[in-house]
Amino acid sequence: MTSQTIQYPAKKSLSAGIIGGIAGGAAMYGIMSVLMNMLGMGPNCFAIIMGMITGQSYEAALGPGIAAHFGTSIAIGAIFGAIISTPKLQITGFKKGIALGTATGIIAYAVIFLPVAMTAMPPHMMDLMKMMPMQGNMAPEKGMSGSSMENSSMNSQGTMENQGMKGTSAADEKMKMEEMDKMIMEQSQKIMPSILGGSFVSHIVFGIVLGAVTTAIVRRS
Repeated sequence: MTSQTIQYPAKKSLSAGIIGGIAGGAAMYGIMSVLMNMLGMGPNCFAIIMGMITGQSYEAALGPGIAAHFGTSIAIGAIFGAIISTPKLQITGFKKGIALGTATGIIAYAVIFLPVAMTAMPPHMMDLMKMMPMQGNMAPEKGMSGSSMENSSMNSQGTMENQGMKGTSAADEKMKMEEMDKMIMEQSQKIMPSILGGSFVSHIVFGIVLGAVTTAIVRRS
């Protein structure tokens, strides 16, 4: 029975593909969340970066990032559903459905994810990695500023010395920022292969779930 071609209308396969895309997107999001958490960037980092790519600020990026991810998953699922509605590619069973779904996931990785990962993703990932270190480095500067204000009230000579210290401190801070940028760039380059590899695996899982769920739905018709 699994080798017999299942006849189903295009509308049925389209809706099945959309549902399969949502299910696959959820599985993919879970894998990427685990991966990002293992890399020390937080479970929602994947969605936040996607939101930042769409032009959102860090604070507002999570919701749009999740919407962008599932919107893409739905679009891929719809395309998959349209493709398997053609007579030659109609699903004959779970083996063919999962194979076609896996191929779809790999194509989506090569056509959609890789170009984004190699162009738009790195700078936004660096911006995200800067957030926490920058907040930590700002605290001592406030303490130094308060101390300088107390010393400046002593006499004019103290004020000039404090101004000189501020100039030196600003130069040191600039140097620290440049060193931090270099360190973050090196760190992002170091973890990028893990992100690319993990994303490839997550796209395969996406394709497997897409194919399995879509097949299960169209077989019921």
